[in-house]
Amino acid sequence: MNISENAALETPIEAVVLARKALSSGMTASLLSAAHNIYQDIAALMATPCTDAAVTCLSLPYKYLPHASSVSLEAVEDKALLDTLLGEIGRGSAGCSVRRMLGSDQVLCDLDQAWIRRQYAPHLYPVKHAPHGWHQDGALGFDFLTPGSAELDPEALLPTVTCWIALTLCGVDAPGLEFVSQTVEALLLPNELTHNALSSRFSADLFWKPQMQAGDAVVFSGATLHRTHVSQQMQRNRTSVELRFVAKHRIPQRLSGDCFVPLPQAVDCKPKS
Repeated sequence: MNISENAALETPIEAVVLARKALSSGMTASLLSAAHNIYQDIAALMATPCTDAAVTCLSLPYKYLPHASSVSLEAVEDKALLDTLLGEIGRGSAGCSVRRMLGSDQVLCDLDQAWIRRQYAPHLYPVKHAPHGWHQDGALGFDFLTPGSAELDPEALLPTVTCWIALTLCGVDAPGLEFVSQTVEALLLPNELTHNALSSRFSADLFWKPQMQAGDAVVFSGATLHRTHVSQQMQRNRTSVELRFVAKHRIPQRLSGDCFVPLPQAVDCKPKS
C-alpha cells in the first residue's frame, strides 16, 4: 500500500503521506476558532430573508461554496495567523513531504486555492451541501466537456500537491477522507471516477480511510484519487484546512493568475532528487 507516515520520509515518495501533529495544538485551536466564527457569520447571512443576496455578498469576501460548505482561507483576516500556519507547515514534516513530491526546494502556496472546509454528519447537512465524490486535485480547471481534451492538453493533470489538515477528530465519528493509495499518473475522466469503476480497477486493500487527530495532515499529489469518507453512523461535523502547492519554477498555466506566497523551509529538509 503506497502510504507512508512522516517518520519514514527517507522512503520513496508515496501516493499519500500521513503527517502526525503537522500543526501545534495552539495553532490548530486558533484556526478552528477562526473557522467557527466565519461559519457563524455565514449562517447569519444565509438566514437573511434574501438568500440570493446573501450568497452574492458571501462570494466576494469569502468565496463561499455552498455545495462543499467551503470558504476561502483569506476569510481569516488575521495575517499573522496565516503566516504562522504556513510557517509550521513549511518547517515541519508536512512541508518536507510537499517539497519531495514536487521535487523542488522552492515551493509556493496558491492562496486562491486555499480553503477552510466543513463536512457535516449526514443528519446535519445544510441546504445544498454534499460530500465530495472521487476526484483528483490536479484536475482543477480542466475542461472535461470538450472531447479529447485530456489528450490535447499537456498539463491536463496539474503538477500540484495538496496538504489537507484536520482541525478536529475525523475518520470515525466525523467525516474524513478516503484515498486510493496506488499512484496514478494520468487524469481520469468522469466515467472512470465512479465507485464501481474504481472498485473494479483497484483492489480493496488499496482503499484507505485514515483516522486523524486535530492537527494531523495528509499530503498528496494532484494525481492522487480521493473523496469524502462519510457514513450514516457519523454524528459529528469535521472542519479542515486545505492548502495547495506548486514548484516555483513550474506554475501551471491554468493557475497563472492566482496569488502565490513562498512556503517557509526548514534547513534540514531537502527535496527528492
